[in-house]
Amino acid sequence: MKKILKTIYILFIVLLWTLVFCLSIEVATRILLTTANYLYRPLFEHQNAKVYQMVKLSEDLKKPTKTEKTDPQKNTPTSPYYPNSNQRVLNNNIPCDKNYELTLQGIAEIHFDKKGNITESYGDPIIEQYIYKLVNGFPTDYYDPAWNTVIEKIKNPSPPFFSGTLKYEKHYLYHYHIEILPKSEGVVLFAKEIRDGYPLSLQTPGIPENEDSPWSVIYFSYKTNWKKQGSIAQYNNFGFRDDDIILPKPDRVFRIICIGGSTTEEGNSNDLSYPNIMEKKLQKYFQTQNIEVINAGICGIRSFGEVRRINDFLQLQPDLLVYYNAINDICYYDIPFWIKLPNPYLKIIPHSAFLTQIFNRKLLPSDEYIAEYFQKTILRNLGSIHCACKKQNILMAICSFAYPKIKWYEFIERLYYDFNLRNVWLTPLPMLINFATYQKVIQIYNRELKKLCEQENILYIPVAEEFNAGADHFFDVCHMTLLGMDPKTDIIGSHLAHWIETHNLLKKSP
Repeated sequence: MKKILKTIYILFIVLLWTLVFCLSIEVATRILLTTANYLYRPLFEHQNAKVYQMVKLSEDLKKPTKTEKTDPQKNTPTSPYYPNSNQRVLNNNIPCDKNYELTLQGIAEIHFDKKGNITESYGDPIIEQYIYKLVNGFPTDYYDPAWNTVIEKIKNPSPPFFSGTLKYEKHYLYHYHIEILPKSEGVVLFAKEIRDGYPLSLQTPGIPENEDSPWSVIYFSYKTNWKKQGSIAQYNNFGFRDDDIILPKPDRVFRIICIGGSTTEEGNSNDLSYPNIMEKKLQKYFQTQNIEVINAGICGIRSFGEVRRINDFLQLQPDLLVYYNAINDICYYDIPFWIKLPNPYLKIIPHSAFLTQIFNRKLLPSDEYIAEYFQKTILRNLGSIHCACKKQNILMAICSFAYPKIKWYEFIERLYYDFNLRNVWLTPLPMLINFATYQKVIQIYNRELKKLCEQENILYIPVAEEFNAGADHFFDVCHMTLLGMDPKTDIIGSHLAHWIETHNLLKKSP
């Protein structure tokens, strides 16, 4: 009996101290996170100050750290650059994937079986994803009761079938013509976006116009010729942050258009954005002024906006389109949706600050789910942009998305980026998605992006892989200080220079 009591006593003591130990770790973690959150503001101001530090930029392009051997059949441009060819001829006979063709037209085609389950879908990811959420009962930020009839016809197909115009609001106001038609195994839904009055028709009604704002439509398009005293940004005759653009393009000019979000547009002045810094480096490298690099970045835009603005970019008569973006899709739209998906870990982990830090990756879906989701959304949009370029014999390059590389002992920097995500990029979320999880998501994106480029014969520029720098080069999880602009322009510029040389795309003036 004494042995049994002694065993029970020992187990009780072990259990008690285990509980004390766990509570101590939890309390310590909460104190650490509370302190880090309190210190975030001064740390942010310290990091932000690095943006305005004067840095001497190198004038020469450095060779890529990892240059692949050139295969003449790989990434060969479909049409070489001709100095006197300013007008691009639209060739709709160039084949593209069905998803890309439909997305360019703002069309979604979704097939359902007799029970209302999606069997296959193509085209515009915005309306496709919205209908997918409605049919499967996932929570949405917007719901118009007029969609009830559509859902009823999908789940209980019977004549008369539906045809009408409905709206969907997610930051912008989209209007779609919806048609549901019968087929032997169920129904097929066609949704075509109505783009009359673009881009102003995207504005949510009731938002007052601000004359001092540079925006024509927020996070979509800027006003043309916008300038304001004291502003570091000025916008040209086409509403982009660069010098005025001459059309038709002058003879013998090789024009590069850089598109993306604020990570493309950013810079202390128009001259210090990455496209303008890279322009100077390319001009010096090739010993010619006949290279133009135009900054067409738009703060806050995501791939859904970029594919809708593709004609605005291509009307500038580029020879090459360079893409650098990702975070606006991932942080403003994807992660907030993923965190609402059914997940058993969400019932336990968020209740503990310690478990949230240790098992943070478990808060999001599997790598396979995220990869497939990217393929159906952002990568489909990028494939559509490339399709539009191909039809006008315009080349395209896509950059992997860079992020700070933090060493294991840099705890303060890691906590800073944790709270930068929480306080800036993922503010609506009720829990902390930390920097390590963000890095993992970006790595999945970059991996799938590289696959897309290999499949579609697009030049892939490994910015993330070759950019090995931390807090001195990034003032938040994605934006760079002027110190960071130097290696970024070296990486992108050197890969472009190598590609241009290899394929003899640039013909210098005599």
